[in-house]
Amino acid sequence: MSETPEEPKAQAPNGGLLGRARVLIRWTRRILFQTLPAAEARAVRASVEAEGAFTERFALLCGLSAGIATLGLLQSSAAVVIGAMLISPLMGPIAALGFGFASLDGRRIQKAAQVVGAGALIGVGVGIALTGLSPIRNATPEIIARTAPTLLDLAVAILSGLAGGYATVHSKGETAIGVAIATALMPPLATLGYSIAVLRFDFALGALLLFLTNLAAIAFSFALVARMRGVARPIRNVEFKPQYVVLGLLAFLVLATPLALTLRRITRESFVASTVRHEVAQQLNIDASQIAQLDVSCPFLERTSISVTAVTPAYQSAAEERLVSRLSDILGREPSFALRQIVAADTRAQTQAMIDAALARERESALGNPGIEALRAASRIPITAAWADQSTGEVILAAASLNTLGLAEYHAEEIRLGEQFPAERIQVTPPFQQQLYAVPDAEGDVALSHVVWALQRWRVQRVEIVGLDGRSPDSARALQRAEMVSEALRAAGIETTFVAGDRAAGTAAMAACGEPCARGALITVRAPD
Repeated sequence: MSETPEEPKAQAPNGGLLGRARVLIRWTRRILFQTLPAAEARAVRASVEAEGAFTERFALLCGLSAGIATLGLLQSSAAVVIGAMLISPLMGPIAALGFGFASLDGRRIQKAAQVVGAGALIGVGVGIALTGLSPIRNATPEIIARTAPTLLDLAVAILSGLAGGYATVHSKGETAIGVAIATALMPPLATLGYSIAVLRFDFALGALLLFLTNLAAIAFSFALVARMRGVARPIRNVEFKPQYVVLGLLAFLVLATPLALTLRRITRESFVASTVRHEVAQQLNIDASQIAQLDVSCPFLERTSISVTAVTPAYQSAAEERLVSRLSDILGREPSFALRQIVAADTRAQTQAMIDAALARERESALGNPGIEALRAASRIPITAAWADQSTGEVILAAASLNTLGLAEYHAEEIRLGEQFPAERIQVTPPFQQQLYAVPDAEGDVALSHVVWALQRWRVQRVEIVGLDGRSPDSARALQRAEMVSEALRAAGIETTFVAGDRAAGTAAMAACGEPCARGALITVRAPD
């Protein structure tokens, strides 16, 4: 009698997925939580303690690294700053500090903190000395970037600390990862030395806060890895003497307090930025994506500072006052607020304005340039925004909307400023208008130079033209006027369509600006197809 083969057992519907999940969990536990054997853990601790000691080599390399970093900051050379990190020895004592925190070992925390402090003092001292000897005293972008901790700085420090802890535990790649750790620590120390040398104590406070924040994030990350991998000294073997406990707590507070303050500031700035973005979009009736630049700073014991650049279809004169009032209610205190409106006529012009604003990211520093400030002061028309367009080398002045001024006056002001400042390429952008009248002059020709100038400043690409001939129009004369205007605009690179206007158009023009407008042409800005 033949045996009937057994039917294969039915698999669970998600057996494959659950199996892969179990493998992933086991792999994660092995990587993160599997402890090292006791003998290997002792060897790692001994190595960390030896590497964290203060030696002549440590002092020399700290001084050389700080010197190269200071020179790189003064030259604003990122490559030189990174090169300084290759010889920085700070990873050793920071690893010892982190292992001390993991073990709650006050004696080892004290020893490691002393070495870190000595290295920091060497770095600051070298920064002061080289800055004093250098003829360069201006704050470069590389220096300014290290005068306040940001969320990205904190993330770099945490990830560097985790990587350094793992490399130290397994004795692999410490040198390369030490470069990342030094990148988060040595430049702030060099910046602190520069700031003290030039008596910029606001910069000094920010650089010190950045250093302490990064140091805390890295040291605590080391402590976390050491504890998870079972490398930290067992608590039962730690010597708990009162002086060591006090010193350990003091070191913890010195590091934890700046870290907590930085986290609070970052959280506050994130909330303010989100609130400002929403309120600006609502007040200007634009999409949030049309906010080209938003800078928020919430310094300790000072007013919140907010700077916004938005691309708008029309200038709104009272928008800044409304926003200040609204934000004061939300934040509980009136902020320092600056709103810049870039008027762009259509979608294509708005896109170009956004690109220009992105390329001119450095315009905040440019606004402090005496040349641009001189232009603002010399202008006879109020300027709502001014910046240097990095893509074209032009200085853009956005003029305020004044009912008493026409395009001719705005155009004349640009010409006057250009003659007064011949070394600058100046563009005055007049307030945007959806509709313009081209008015004939005394000889009967259509005067278009001011209209063409304004359309070019607004980056208009396409218009619609209606020829006018008074209340009782002659269609042939109206069409002729429209064609004349069309030819002039096309010569300036603007796409046009034109028609002859009827009685209603002539009456509307008469009501708008009198008989001259009714015998000219109406130009309406249109979005490109």
